[in-house]
Amino acid sequence: MEIRGEEVLLPVSAVSAFPRPHWLQGRVFGSQYEPTYRSHNLRVAYEDASKLVAREQERAGLHILCDGAQYYEWEAPGFQLEPIFHFIPEMLGGITNYGPPGEGAKYKPFYKGTVTEKVEWTRPIFEGVCYAMQNATDRPFKIAFLGPAQQSVILDDQHYGDGVALAKDLARALNKEMRYLQDMGCEAVQLIDVLPPYFQDMWQVECQQILWEGIHMIKFWHVCYGSVDGQRDVFDDHAAAMMPLFRESPADVIHLEMTNKDFSELDAFADFPKDKVLGVGVVDAKNTMVDPVEQIADRIRRALKVVPPERLLVSPDCGLGYFSRTTAFAKLRNMGQAAEEVRRAL
Repeated sequence: MEIRGEEVLLPVSAVSAFPRPHWLQGRVFGSQYEPTYRSHNLRVAYEDASKLVAREQERAGLHILCDGAQYYEWEAPGFQLEPIFHFIPEMLGGITNYGPPGEGAKYKPFYKGTVTEKVEWTRPIFEGVCYAMQNATDRPFKIAFLGPAQQSVILDDQHYGDGVALAKDLARALNKEMRYLQDMGCEAVQLIDVLPPYFQDMWQVECQQILWEGIHMIKFWHVCYGSVDGQRDVFDDHAAAMMPLFRESPADVIHLEMTNKDFSELDAFADFPKDKVLGVGVVDAKNTMVDPVEQIADRIRRALKVVPPERLLVSPDCGLGYFSRTTAFAKLRNMGQAAEEVRRAL
Protein backbone atom coordinates (compact mmCIF):
# COMPACT_ATOMS: atom_id res chain seq x y z
CA MET A 1 0.00 0.00 0.00
CA GLU A 2 1.31 3.44 -0.88
CA ILE A 3 1.61 5.89 2.01
CA ARG A 4 3.17 9.31 1.40
CA GLY A 5 4.61 8.12 -1.89
CA GLU A 6 6.27 4.99 -0.48
CA GLU A 7 5.14 1.38 -0.68
CA VAL A 8 4.54 -0.05 2.80
CA LEU A 9 4.19 -3.80 3.22
CA LEU A 10 1.46 -4.88 5.63
CA PRO A 11 0.64 -1.38 6.94
CA VAL A 12 -1.09 -1.20 10.31
CA SER A 13 -3.96 1.09 11.27
CA ALA A 14 -6.71 1.26 13.90
CA VAL A 15 -10.34 1.70 12.87
CA SER A 16 -11.67 4.80 14.64
CA ALA A 17 -12.62 4.89 18.32
CA PHE A 18 -10.17 4.81 21.21
CA PRO A 19 -11.14 5.11 24.91
CA ARG A 20 -11.05 8.62 26.34
CA PRO A 21 -8.97 9.51 29.40
CA HIS A 22 -11.13 9.75 32.51
CA TRP A 23 -10.64 13.52 32.76
CA LEU A 24 -12.31 14.19 29.39
CA GLN A 25 -16.06 14.08 29.91
CA GLY A 26 -19.09 15.23 27.95
CA ARG A 27 -19.58 16.72 24.54
CA VAL A 28 -16.60 18.64 23.16
CA PHE A 29 -17.89 20.37 20.03
CA GLY A 30 -20.90 22.60 19.70
CA SER A 31 -23.70 22.01 17.20
CA GLN A 32 -24.45 24.16 14.15
CA TYR A 33 -25.32 27.40 15.94
CA GLU A 34 -22.78 27.10 18.76
CA PRO A 35 -19.06 27.87 18.92
CA THR A 36 -16.75 25.13 17.64
CA TYR A 37 -15.88 24.19 21.24
CA ARG A 38 -18.29 24.20 24.17
CA SER A 39 -15.58 25.82 26.33
CA HIS A 40 -11.88 26.66 26.30
CA ASN A 41 -11.27 24.08 29.04
CA LEU A 42 -12.90 21.38 26.91
CA ARG A 43 -10.74 22.39 23.95
CA VAL A 44 -7.55 22.03 25.98
CA ALA A 45 -8.71 18.69 27.42
CA TYR A 46 -9.73 17.37 23.99
CA GLU A 47 -6.49 18.39 22.29
CA ASP A 48 -4.48 16.83 25.13
CA ALA A 49 -6.52 13.61 24.74
CA SER A 50 -5.78 13.61 21.01
CA LYS A 51 -2.07 13.82 21.78
CA LEU A 52 -2.36 10.83 24.11
CA VAL A 53 -4.24 8.68 21.60
CA ALA A 54 -1.79 9.63 18.84
CA ARG A 55 1.21 8.78 21.02
CA GLU A 56 -0.20 5.38 21.99
CA GLN A 57 -0.81 4.51 18.33
CA GLU A 58 2.72 5.64 17.44
CA ARG A 59 4.16 3.46 20.23
CA ALA A 60 2.14 0.53 18.89
CA GLY A 61 3.78 0.94 15.48
CA LEU A 62 0.80 2.11 13.44
CA HIS A 63 1.43 3.61 10.00
CA ILE A 64 -1.85 5.51 9.60
CA LEU A 65 -3.34 6.73 12.87
CA CYS A 66 -7.04 7.21 13.58
CA ASP A 67 -8.47 10.29 15.28
CA GLY A 68 -9.67 8.14 18.17
CA ALA A 69 -13.08 9.90 18.18
CA GLN A 70 -12.09 11.62 21.41
CA TYR A 71 -14.99 14.04 20.98
CA TYR A 72 -17.56 11.21 21.43
CA GLU A 73 -18.95 10.31 24.85
CA TRP A 74 -17.72 6.73 25.06
CA GLU A 75 -18.03 6.78 28.83
CA ALA A 76 -21.86 6.57 28.74
CA PRO A 77 -22.55 2.79 28.63
CA GLY A 78 -25.32 1.82 26.22
CA PHE A 79 -25.62 5.32 24.78
CA GLN A 80 -22.57 5.52 22.56
CA LEU A 81 -24.80 5.46 19.45
CA GLU A 82 -26.25 8.84 20.37
CA PRO A 83 -23.26 11.01 19.41
CA ILE A 84 -22.34 8.79 16.45
CA PHE A 85 -25.79 9.22 14.97
CA HIS A 86 -26.21 12.92 15.71
CA PHE A 87 -22.84 14.60 15.34
CA ILE A 88 -23.05 15.16 11.59
CA PRO A 89 -26.81 15.96 11.27
CA GLU A 90 -26.53 18.55 14.01
CA MET A 91 -23.94 20.40 11.92
CA LEU A 92 -25.83 20.38 8.60
CA GLY A 93 -28.44 22.81 7.32
CA GLY A 94 -31.94 21.51 6.64
CA ILE A 95 -32.08 19.16 9.64
CA THR A 96 -33.90 19.95 12.89
CA ASN A 97 -32.71 18.24 16.06
CA TYR A 98 -34.74 16.26 18.57
CA GLY A 99 -37.27 14.56 16.30
CA PRO A 100 -39.09 11.28 17.00
CA PRO A 101 -37.43 8.33 18.75
CA GLY A 102 -35.62 5.70 16.74
CA GLU A 103 -37.23 2.45 15.65
CA GLY A 104 -36.81 -0.80 17.53
CA ALA A 105 -35.60 -1.50 21.04
CA LYS A 106 -31.96 -0.70 20.29
CA TYR A 107 -32.62 2.71 18.75
CA LYS A 108 -35.66 3.88 20.73
CA PRO A 109 -33.53 5.77 23.31
CA PHE A 110 -32.06 7.95 20.53
CA TYR A 111 -34.00 10.67 18.73
CA LYS A 112 -34.02 11.07 14.97
CA GLY A 113 -32.98 14.32 13.36
CA THR A 114 -35.86 15.63 11.23
CA VAL A 115 -35.16 16.68 7.65
CA THR A 116 -37.30 19.77 6.99
CA GLU A 117 -35.47 21.39 4.06
CA LYS A 118 -32.77 20.63 1.50
CA VAL A 119 -29.71 19.26 3.31
CA GLU A 120 -26.67 21.51 2.87
CA TRP A 121 -23.16 21.98 4.25
CA THR A 122 -23.09 25.25 6.17
CA ARG A 123 -19.94 25.08 8.31
CA PRO A 124 -16.89 22.84 8.89
CA ILE A 125 -17.70 19.68 10.82
CA PHE A 126 -14.33 18.03 11.54
CA GLU A 127 -12.09 21.10 11.45
CA GLY A 128 -11.31 20.82 15.17
CA VAL A 129 -10.51 17.13 14.81
CA CYS A 130 -8.10 17.72 11.94
CA TYR A 131 -6.40 20.61 13.73
CA ALA A 132 -6.01 18.60 16.96
CA MET A 133 -4.49 15.60 15.16
CA GLN A 134 -2.15 17.75 13.07
CA ASN A 135 -0.78 19.16 16.30
CA ALA A 136 -0.62 15.71 17.92
CA THR A 137 1.40 13.75 15.34
CA ASP A 138 3.64 13.95 12.30
CA ARG A 139 2.25 10.65 10.98
CA PRO A 140 -0.66 10.41 8.55
CA PHE A 141 -4.04 10.00 10.20
CA LYS A 142 -7.60 9.40 9.08
CA ILE A 143 -10.81 11.08 10.21
CA ALA A 144 -13.76 8.68 10.50
CA PHE A 145 -17.39 9.57 9.92
CA LEU A 146 -20.79 7.93 9.40
CA GLY A 147 -21.54 7.89 5.69
CA PRO A 148 -24.44 9.46 3.74
CA ALA A 149 -26.21 6.20 2.90
CA GLN A 150 -26.10 5.06 6.53
CA GLN A 151 -27.05 8.54 7.77
CA SER A 152 -30.09 8.71 5.48
CA VAL A 153 -31.84 5.72 7.06
CA ILE A 154 -31.61 7.06 10.62
CA LEU A 155 -33.18 10.44 9.87
CA ASP A 156 -36.86 11.39 9.93
CA ASP A 157 -37.43 12.58 6.34
CA GLN A 158 -40.20 15.18 6.17
CA HIS A 159 -38.90 16.90 3.02
CA TYR A 160 -37.63 14.60 0.24
CA GLY A 161 -40.05 11.68 0.35
CA ASP A 162 -37.25 9.73 -1.31
CA GLY A 163 -34.52 8.10 0.76
CA VAL A 164 -32.04 7.88 -2.10
CA ALA A 165 -32.47 11.58 -2.97
CA LEU A 166 -31.86 12.42 0.70
CA ALA A 167 -28.75 10.21 0.80
CA LYS A 168 -27.32 11.86 -2.32
CA ASP A 169 -27.83 15.36 -0.92
CA LEU A 170 -26.12 14.20 2.29
CA ALA A 171 -23.27 13.00 0.07
CA ARG A 172 -23.08 16.40 -1.69
CA ALA A 173 -22.98 18.19 1.66
CA LEU A 174 -20.26 15.86 2.99
CA ASN A 175 -18.27 16.23 -0.24
CA LYS A 176 -17.85 19.89 0.69
CA GLU A 177 -16.59 18.77 4.08
CA MET A 178 -14.16 16.34 2.45
CA ARG A 179 -12.82 19.12 0.24
CA TYR A 180 -12.43 21.37 3.30
CA LEU A 181 -10.43 18.70 5.12
CA GLN A 182 -8.34 18.05 2.03
CA ASP A 183 -7.51 21.75 1.81
CA MET A 184 -6.47 21.62 5.48
CA GLY A 185 -3.91 18.96 4.59
CA CYS A 186 -5.75 15.90 5.90
CA GLU A 187 -4.35 12.76 4.23
CA ALA A 188 -7.04 10.12 4.82
CA VAL A 189 -10.73 9.75 5.63
CA GLN A 190 -12.78 6.75 6.65
CA LEU A 191 -16.41 6.07 5.83
CA ILE A 192 -18.20 4.03 8.52
CA ASP A 193 -21.11 2.01 7.15
CA VAL A 194 -23.48 -0.51 8.75
CA LEU A 195 -25.84 -0.68 5.77
CA PRO A 196 -24.22 -3.01 3.17
CA PRO A 197 -24.66 -6.29 5.09
CA TYR A 198 -28.42 -5.65 5.15
CA PHE A 199 -28.91 -4.78 1.49
CA GLN A 200 -26.59 -4.32 -1.43
CA ASP A 201 -28.40 -1.76 -3.62
CA MET A 202 -25.95 0.05 -5.88
CA TRP A 203 -27.21 3.53 -4.95
CA GLN A 204 -24.93 3.25 -1.93
CA VAL A 205 -21.91 3.30 -4.24
CA GLU A 206 -23.46 6.18 -6.21
CA CYS A 207 -23.48 8.11 -2.92
CA GLN A 208 -19.79 7.30 -2.43
CA GLN A 209 -19.01 8.57 -5.92
CA ILE A 210 -20.67 11.90 -5.04
CA LEU A 211 -19.07 11.97 -1.59
CA TRP A 212 -15.54 11.45 -2.90
CA GLU A 213 -15.65 13.39 -6.15
CA GLY A 214 -12.42 15.40 -6.41
CA ILE A 215 -11.00 13.80 -3.25
CA HIS A 216 -7.39 12.57 -3.43
CA MET A 217 -6.96 11.60 0.21
CA ILE A 218 -6.65 7.87 1.02
CA LYS A 219 -10.26 6.71 1.19
CA PHE A 220 -11.14 3.96 3.69
CA TRP A 221 -14.51 2.18 3.81
CA HIS A 222 -15.18 0.37 7.10
CA VAL A 223 -18.11 -2.02 6.73
CA CYS A 224 -19.25 -2.39 10.33
CA TYR A 225 -21.10 -5.41 11.72
CA GLY A 226 -22.06 -3.52 14.87
CA SER A 227 -20.06 -3.14 18.06
CA VAL A 228 -22.01 -1.28 20.76
CA ASP A 229 -20.78 -2.47 24.16
CA GLY A 230 -19.37 -5.55 22.45
CA GLN A 231 -22.67 -6.54 20.83
CA ARG A 232 -22.71 -7.42 17.14
CA ASP A 233 -25.72 -6.70 14.90
CA VAL A 234 -24.81 -8.97 11.96
CA PHE A 235 -24.16 -12.67 12.58
CA ASP A 236 -24.55 -14.26 9.15
CA ASP A 237 -22.16 -13.89 6.21
CA HIS A 238 -22.70 -11.31 3.46
CA ALA A 239 -19.24 -10.71 2.03
CA ALA A 240 -19.92 -12.54 -1.25
CA ALA A 241 -23.13 -10.54 -1.77
CA MET A 242 -21.30 -7.28 -1.04
CA MET A 243 -18.49 -7.96 -3.51
CA PRO A 244 -20.20 -6.07 -6.42
CA LEU A 245 -20.35 -3.00 -4.16
CA PHE A 246 -16.66 -3.39 -3.32
CA ARG A 247 -15.73 -3.63 -7.00
CA GLU A 248 -17.56 -0.41 -7.91
CA SER A 249 -16.65 1.61 -4.82
CA PRO A 250 -14.18 4.52 -5.22
CA ALA A 251 -12.66 3.54 -1.86
CA ASP A 252 -8.97 2.68 -1.79
CA VAL A 253 -9.20 0.46 1.30
CA ILE A 254 -12.17 -1.71 2.28
CA HIS A 255 -12.11 -3.02 5.84
CA LEU A 256 -14.21 -5.70 7.53
CA GLU A 257 -14.40 -7.59 10.79
CA MET A 258 -12.79 -11.04 10.53
CA THR A 259 -11.55 -12.24 13.92
CA ASN A 260 -14.81 -12.20 15.90
CA LYS A 261 -16.45 -14.06 12.98
CA ASP A 262 -13.58 -16.60 12.99
CA PHE A 263 -12.69 -15.69 9.39
CA SER A 264 -15.89 -17.36 8.16
CA GLU A 265 -16.04 -14.99 5.16
CA LEU A 266 -12.40 -15.18 4.15
CA ASP A 267 -12.88 -17.45 1.12
CA ALA A 268 -15.19 -14.89 -0.49
CA PHE A 269 -12.25 -12.48 -0.73
CA ALA A 270 -10.54 -14.62 -3.33
CA ASP A 271 -12.81 -12.50 -5.58
CA PHE A 272 -11.82 -9.21 -3.94
CA PRO A 273 -11.02 -6.45 -6.51
CA LYS A 274 -7.32 -6.33 -7.29
CA ASP A 275 -7.18 -2.53 -7.46
CA LYS A 276 -8.05 -2.16 -3.76
CA VAL A 277 -6.45 -2.85 -0.40
CA LEU A 278 -8.25 -5.21 1.95
CA GLY A 279 -8.31 -4.19 5.60
CA VAL A 280 -8.52 -7.36 7.70
CA GLY A 281 -9.63 -7.33 11.31
CA VAL A 282 -7.03 -9.40 13.17
CA VAL A 283 -7.78 -8.18 16.72
CA ASP A 284 -11.10 -8.89 18.42
CA ALA A 285 -12.88 -5.63 19.23
CA LYS A 286 -15.58 -7.39 21.27
CA ASN A 287 -13.45 -9.48 23.62
CA THR A 288 -11.74 -7.88 26.62
CA MET A 289 -8.95 -10.48 26.55
CA VAL A 290 -5.80 -9.12 24.90
CA ASP A 291 -5.00 -11.06 21.72
CA PRO A 292 -1.50 -12.69 21.95
CA VAL A 293 1.10 -11.64 19.37
CA GLU A 294 1.50 -15.09 17.83
CA GLN A 295 -2.25 -15.55 17.53
CA ILE A 296 -2.54 -12.24 15.67
CA ALA A 297 0.40 -13.21 13.45
CA ASP A 298 -1.40 -16.47 12.56
CA ARG A 299 -4.50 -14.47 11.59
CA ILE A 300 -2.42 -12.24 9.33
CA ARG A 301 -0.88 -15.31 7.67
CA ARG A 302 -4.37 -16.72 7.21
CA ALA A 303 -5.48 -13.56 5.38
CA LEU A 304 -2.36 -13.67 3.20
CA LYS A 305 -3.65 -16.88 1.65
CA VAL A 306 -6.26 -14.86 -0.27
CA VAL A 307 -4.76 -11.35 -0.54
CA PRO A 308 -1.06 -10.59 -1.23
CA PRO A 309 0.91 -8.55 1.35
CA GLU A 310 1.10 -5.46 -0.86
CA ARG A 311 -2.72 -5.24 -0.74
CA LEU A 312 -3.37 -6.19 2.88
CA LEU A 313 -3.87 -3.71 5.72
CA VAL A 314 -3.69 -4.99 9.29
CA SER A 315 -6.32 -3.62 11.66
CA PRO A 316 -8.62 -4.48 14.58
CA ASP A 317 -12.12 -5.73 13.78
CA CYS A 318 -13.68 -2.41 14.79
CA GLY A 319 -13.09 0.58 17.04
CA LEU A 320 -11.69 0.06 20.54
CA GLY A 321 -13.60 2.84 22.27
CA TYR A 322 -15.41 0.55 24.71
CA PHE A 323 -12.29 -0.92 26.31
CA SER A 324 -10.08 0.44 29.06
CA ARG A 325 -7.11 2.41 27.74
CA THR A 326 -4.78 -0.29 29.04
CA THR A 327 -6.56 -3.05 27.11
CA ALA A 328 -6.96 -0.97 23.95
CA PHE A 329 -3.27 -0.08 23.89
CA ALA A 330 -2.21 -3.67 24.57
CA LYS A 331 -4.31 -4.90 21.65
CA LEU A 332 -2.76 -2.31 19.32
CA ARG A 333 0.77 -2.99 20.60
CA ASN A 334 0.43 -6.73 20.04
CA MET A 335 -1.06 -6.11 16.60
CA GLY A 336 1.90 -3.92 15.63
CA GLN A 337 4.38 -6.52 16.88
CA ALA A 338 2.59 -9.34 15.05
CA ALA A 339 2.58 -7.41 11.77
CA GLU A 340 6.30 -6.73 12.14
CA GLU A 341 6.96 -10.41 12.80
CA VAL A 342 5.08 -11.46 9.64
CA ARG A 343 6.64 -8.65 7.62
CA ARG A 344 10.18 -9.74 8.53
CA ALA A 345 9.43 -13.29 7.37
CA LEU A 346 8.12 -12.27 3.95
